[in-house]
Amino acid sequence: MSKNLTTEEFDQLRQHLIVPLAVSDILTHDLDVQPDMHYGLHLALSEVDPDSALLAIAICAGDIATKANHLSPIAAAISKESMDILGDYAPNWMHKNINTPMPSHVYEEILETVPEDLEGLADLMDALYADIHNDNHEIATLLKLLSIQARAHMEIADFVLAELVYERNKDGKEDVGFIYAGRNMNEKNTTAKENLGDNIIVFPGA
Repeated sequence: MSKNLTTEEFDQLRQHLIVPLAVSDILTHDLDVQPDMHYGLHLALSEVDPDSALLAIAICAGDIATKANHLSPIAAAISKESMDILGDYAPNWMHKNINTPMPSHVYEEILETVPEDLEGLADLMDALYADIHNDNHEIATLLKLLSIQARAHMEIADFVLAELVYERNKDGKEDVGFIYAGRNMNEKNTTAKENLGDNIIVFPGA
C-alpha cells in the first residue's frame, strides 16, 4: 500500500477500479483465466481513462509481484514501481473523482507523466513474463494482458495530451474546458472525447 494512502483509501481505490479486485481473486484462489474472464478484464481496462488504467494496472502488478516474488528477482522491481506509481497518482486520482469537474490544465499536468510510467511498468511486466511464463501460466497470462493494456493506454494518453495542447494553442486559453473522468466536457473537443471511448482492445487467445 502507498504511504500516501490510508488503508481505507487504498481499499476504496481498489473497489472503484474494479479490475484489481478481480485479479486479486484470481491470484488468491489460483483460478484459471478462462476466455470470458480474459475478455472481461480487457474490456474493463479499456473503458477507463489512462490515469485510472495506470493505477489499476499498478495495483494488479503489485499483487502479481507479491505472488511471483519467489520466481524472479524482477518481481521486487515491479513491487517498487507499483508503490511509486500509487504514491505519485493515487492522491490526485482520489481528489479528481471526489471533486469533479477538473480544469483541463490540471488534468494535463497529471497526465503528462502517465505515458512513460505506463511504458516503464509494461517493460517490467514483459521482463517478468519472460522469466516465468513456463512456470506459472496464469500469472503469465495476467502479465501479458496488463502489458497490452498499459501500452494501449500509453498511446491514448499521448493522444489526449496532444489534443489538449492543440486546443489550448488554438484558442489561446489556459483551459479548454473541464475534465470529467478524463473526458473533456467542452463541445469543441469532440475528437478527443470520442477517441477516449474507442480505446484499443486486443484479445489474444480469447
